[in-house]
This record gives sequence, structure tokens and C-alpha cells, in this order.
Amino acid sequence: QVFDAGEMFGIMQVEEVEEESEDEAAREAHKKKPNPGSELCYKVIVTNENGLQAADPNSIFLIDHAWTCRVEHARQQLQQIPGLLHRMANLMGVEFHGELPSAEAVDQVLGEMWKFNQTYQLSHGTAEEKVPVWYIMDEFGSRIQHADVPSFATAPFFYMPQQVAYTLLWPLRDLDTGEEVTRDFAYGETDPLVRRCMLLPWAPTDLLDVSSHTPEPPAEHYQAILEENKEKLPLAIDPVVRPSDHIFRVHTDVQQVLSHLTHPRFTFTQSEADADILYNFSHFKDYR
Repeated sequence: QVFDAGEMFGIMQVEEVEEESEDEAAREAHKKKPNPGSELCYKVIVTNENGLQAADPNSIFLIDHAWTCRVEHARQQLQQIPGLLHRMANLMGVEFHGELPSAEAVDQVLGEMWKFNQTYQLSHGTAEEKVPVWYIMDEFGSRIQHADVPSFATAPFFYMPQQVAYTLLWPLRDLDTGEEVTRDFAYGETDPLVRRCMLLPWAPTDLLDVSSHTPEPPAEHYQAILEENKEKLPLAIDPVVRPSDHIFRVHTDVQQVLSHLTHPRFTFTQSEADADILYNFSHFKDYR
């Protein structure tokens, strides 16, 4: 519970001065900077005069989470929790006027939040508890910028005694005072194309060089699946001719079919062998 990152780091507001000689292309490139949120650019830097040693066991820090939610509750929480919308708007650089949450401000925050959102999922508990939750790190954590070769790593950390989640922050190398704290927003992804896609919210790229053609796998691909599943495909047979008043016996394990198939031409049977129609939830393996 010791939040001592302030002793080692500082948040710096970066103001880029436009040079008069800067051409239109450079100005456009500047607009597409990967900094989340507003036009203001923030960086986190090492302020401790002795720098930071990666081997020091104390070189690990807690980042608090400013907001944790499930997607379906996000709008309601922004509207009802006192101070939440104001804090999120400030953190994301969204214009906020007055004290009461305006619909426009709520919509803007809901749009911007995906540039700041992280997610984790509990591996225990009920199905409801295992649903992934989204969280936004506090002002310090949210100001840490992306780098393909980062100086720090982060990971969510769920502390069971308090039932609360933090983010851990630790250096990947020694840093001197004044060096920037960065993390990889697409951590763990090594495929260059997938990385470009994952980093789209912060680093715009048109991806027009990527083919949208999806090749059809060869027949052997499906044959291998068939053999692995030990399936027997249906044989070509002539359809059975039934009299017009025939009542079809249906065997099913699908509750919706049991509840709603009420036409007099159908009746249910418990025996698969006696059934004319099998309507199963599970996948058929032996069609014969």
C-alpha cells in the first residue's frame, strides 16, 4: 500500500514548438502523434537524482487503478458516481464544463477510454466473476507512453486480502535521471503486422498494403480435421417418401425445441433409434 512512485518519477508536460519552416506534411504528422487523449503530450520521466537500478529489489512500484468497470456498467457509472466523469475527462483531455455530467462529455469519455483501457480476468470464482473487467490506471500510470523497446514493464496484480487490483511497474534496465518511462502497449506480440493492428489507436497506419484476400485452405486441411474428429460423412441416399399425414418423431436435447415445437405433425421421443429427426445441441460424428 506504499505508493512511492512520486519519489522516483515525475510527470512532464511536453509542449512541441512549431517551427515556422515546418511544412504541411510535418504538421499533419504531428497531429497523428501516438499520445493518447488531448493535444497536450505528457511523459513520465525518472526524477531521482541517482537514477534507477534494475537490480535493486526496491525498484518495483504500485500503480493505482482510477476506474474499474464492466462495459455494460460504464455509462451508468460515469453518470452516477460523484467526481468520476470529471476525473476521467481530465485524465483523457476531454473538455468538461460545469459540475453535472453532460451527455456529450459522457459520450466523449466512453469514446476516448479505449486508448487508456487495460483488462484482466480472474481465474477463479463464478462465471460472472470470471468475466473480463476493464480498468484505467491512475494519472501517473496513464501518462506512461508507448515504446517498441520499452524501458519498463507493467502487469496487473490482484491482491487477494484486499480484493483489489493494482498494476506493477518495474524497470527493464538501469535508467539515469531524466530518462523516460515507457512501456510496450502491445506487450508480448511479436508478429509485426499484428503489432501494427494492436497499436492502431495510438499509432495510425492505413494498412492498405495488407491484402484482404483470405485463401481457401486445401482439401487436405479439412480431411485432417475429419480424421481427427473421427467423423463418418453421410452417404448419398434417396429421401424417404412419407405419407402426407405422417407424424414425425423428434429426438432433441435442446430446450427451445422442446418448448416451442408444438405443430401437430411432430411428436417427441426419448429414443434416438425410434426418431425420424435428430435435433441435437452436440455435434454429430457418425451421420450414418
